Amino acid sequence: MSLTTLKKGQRIKVKTSEFLILQKLPDSRWQLQSCANGEWSALSEHDLLDGFALGEVSFIVDAQARADGPPVKVARDLSAHPPELVALAKTREQYLKEIDRQQPIAITRTSMAALIRSVSERIKDDKPPGWLTIWRDYRKWIASGRDVRAIVLRHADRGKSGARSLPDTQTISDRVIDELYMTPERKRVPEIHLEIVRRLTDANQLRPEGDRLPIPSQRTIYREIARRPPYELMAARYGKRRAEMEFRVSATGPETSRALQRVSMDHTPSDLIVVDDSSMLPLGRPTITSALDEHTRSPMGFYTGFEPPSCLSVMRCLKHAILPKTYIQREFPGIKNRWDCYGVPELVVVDNPPEFHSSHFERACLQIGADIQYAKVLVPWYKGKLERFQGTLCHDLMHGNPGTTFSNILERDDYNPSRQAVVLLSTFREMLHRWIIDVYLQTPHRGITDTPAHRWRSDITDLPPPLPPSASELEVALGMTVQRVVFHYGIELEGLKYNGPELGELRRRMGVGAKVELTFDPGDLGHVNVLDPQKGTYICVPAVNQAYAKGLSFWQNKVIRRYAHRQLDARTDIAALAQAKAEIRALVERDFNRKSTRGRKRHARFLEDHTAGPTAGVVCAEIVSGDPADPREIQPNPAEDIGERTKSPAEPSRPPAAPPPARRDAFADDEILPVFEADLDLPRLSAAVISTTAMEESQ
Repeated sequence: MSLTTLKKGQRIKVKTSEFLILQKLPDSRWQLQSCANGEWSALSEHDLLDGFALGEVSFIVDAQARADGPPVKVARDLSAHPPELVALAKTREQYLKEIDRQQPIAITRTSMAALIRSVSERIKDDKPPGWLTIWRDYRKWIASGRDVRAIVLRHADRGKSGARSLPDTQTISDRVIDELYMTPERKRVPEIHLEIVRRLTDANQLRPEGDRLPIPSQRTIYREIARRPPYELMAARYGKRRAEMEFRVSATGPETSRALQRVSMDHTPSDLIVVDDSSMLPLGRPTITSALDEHTRSPMGFYTGFEPPSCLSVMRCLKHAILPKTYIQREFPGIKNRWDCYGVPELVVVDNPPEFHSSHFERACLQIGADIQYAKVLVPWYKGKLERFQGTLCHDLMHGNPGTTFSNILERDDYNPSRQAVVLLSTFREMLHRWIIDVYLQTPHRGITDTPAHRWRSDITDLPPPLPPSASELEVALGMTVQRVVFHYGIELEGLKYNGPELGELRRRMGVGAKVELTFDPGDLGHVNVLDPQKGTYICVPAVNQAYAKGLSFWQNKVIRRYAHRQLDARTDIAALAQAKAEIRALVERDFNRKSTRGRKRHARFLEDHTAGPTAGVVCAEIVSGDPADPREIQPNPAEDIGERTKSPAEPSRPPAAPPPARRDAFADDEILPVFEADLDLPRLSAAVISTTAMEESQ
C-alpha cells in the first residue's frame, strides 16, 4: 500500500470534505485549504492524528508520477495479479530500497552497476534488472508513495481494449444482437451470426469496392455478447425475475429472539413412493405439510397423507404443532428421545395458495391468537429455513431408499420407483417420526451452533409454551365454519343430518327458524360443534347415521353424493348414500387387480382414515390404488366453496384463480375424483353384493 505523512501539499479527507495541507504553523497546527470553496482553516496535529485513528481522517494518494512522468496505476490489489509477477516485483523492490538507503545517489549506469551487483548477490537473483529498469521502477515507486503495486508488470493491460470492429460493423452487430439475441425466444449465436452476415452483405452492395465492411467471425460475435453485463443478458432472455433471483443479495433474514416467535408452514411432496400395508401395491407419493420454529430450527409438527395441499392438511399440521406429542412413546416405543415441541405460535409465515387465504384458516389463527404473514409470490427464500428443512428431510430420509423418486427426474436414469417401492405406509410414518426425533432434533445445526432439541429446551425454561384451554376447544377453533338453520329434524350439512337433545333444547330457546354457526372437522363428519349464542359455548351434536358418517371425510362425502346423483336416479337420501358408498368400495375392489397404476393415489385418498392418528391419514385395510406419475394428482383443481350446493354433472368447473389467489373457503378439492367416477356406463352390482357390503359397513 502507499505510505504518506502529514506534509505540505498533501491532500487529506476529513469525514466527507477534502482539504489541501498548506503549511505547518509554529504551534503544532496545520493550515488547511478546502478543495470545495478555498476557505482556510487550522487543526492541531493531535486532532488530525486522533481523527485518523478513528477513521474520520484519511490521506488522498495521487496516483501520479512526477510532472514529467506517466501516470501510475495502483488501484488493483496484489491478489489480482499473477503470483509470478508479484514475486518479480518483490525482488525488484529490494533494489529500490537499497537506493533509498544510499541517498543521495544519482541513478546512472556507473553508480548502479555496483549496487545491482551487491543486491543480486545478497538476494541470490540470477537475472538482475538493468539500470534503466531500476530507474523507471524507482520513479513509479516514489510517485506512488513506495507502493509495490506500482512496479508490478501489467501484462493483462497490453493490447487494445474493447471492440475492434469498424463503427458501422459494430452498429449492425449490436442492432442484431438487441433484436434477436436479447429476446425471450433465446435464439442461438449461430443464427445471430448468419443474420449479421446477411445484413452486412446487403450493406456492402451499396459501398464501393475499397470501402466494404469486413464480415466478423462467429467467435467475434461470442466475444461481443460476452462483453455485455450478465444481468442484462439474463433479464432479456429469461425475464427480470429470473435475473433478480440469480443475482440477488441474500441477507440474514428476520431476527428472532425466542421460541414460537416465528413459525413457517408449507407443503412438499414426498420423494418416496409407499405401498399399502395389506395389498402391497404402490400408492404414490404422500404429501407432507410441515411447520418449523425458525428460532430453534425445531420441527413443530407435520401432516402426511394423500390429501392434496388443502386447508384440511394445514389444520391437521397446525393442530399437531400445537398439541404435546405424548403419543410417541405409545405408538413408537423404539424411538429413544422425546419430541418436546408444542405450543401456539405468535406468527405463522405461509405462502399464497388458496388454503392459506381461506377465511377458515384466518379465523382459526385469529381465534388461537396467531398472526399470519404471507410471503411474496414466487420468492421461496422468504421461508428459507423451512425450505432447507424440507430439502434435508427429502434428501436424508428418502434418497437412497427403495422407492425414491429423486427430486430431479434426471437423477433417475433407468430406476423405476413404483416397481422398487418397498416402504409400507405405516413404516413411512414411523420413519418420519424417527428421523425428526432421533436424528434431526439431536444433530448440531450450524445456523444456531446447537442442536434444535437443546435450543428448544433452553428457550422454554423461563417462558413455557402457551396452550389453549383444552384440546376440544382447539378442535373447534381449527374446524370448518358454516351457518345452518335448526329444524325439528336437526341440522343438515352436505346431505347429512345432525340432531340431539341439546340441539333440541337450543331450538326451543332460540325459536323456529333460528340460524346457528357450527364448526366441523373436514376429516370426520361424525359430529359437528354448534355454537350456543346465548351461552357462548359449543355443543357437540352427533350425526344421525353414525354408521355412514363416522370417520367419513368432507371430500369422501362429496364423491359419494356425486356418484349417487349420477348412478342412483339422482337420489341423495341416506339410503342412497349408503348404497353408493358400498358400490364405490366394490368398484375399488374391482380395480384392485388391474395392471394399470392410474388412479391409485386418488383411491388411497378416498379410503384414507383421518381419525387414525394425529399426524397421518392411514389408508383403510380395503383395496387401495394410486398413480404416482399422474401430474393431475400433484396439482389438483381448487375446491368449491362449502356454502354452495354440489354442482350438477353438466355444470362446468370454475378455472383456478391466478396468483395471488382469491380467498377460498373450501378445505379440499372435490373436482378430482377416483377413476371409476369418469365411467358413466358402469355395470350395476348385484343386490347380494350391495347388501353384504352395506352390512360390513354397519358393523
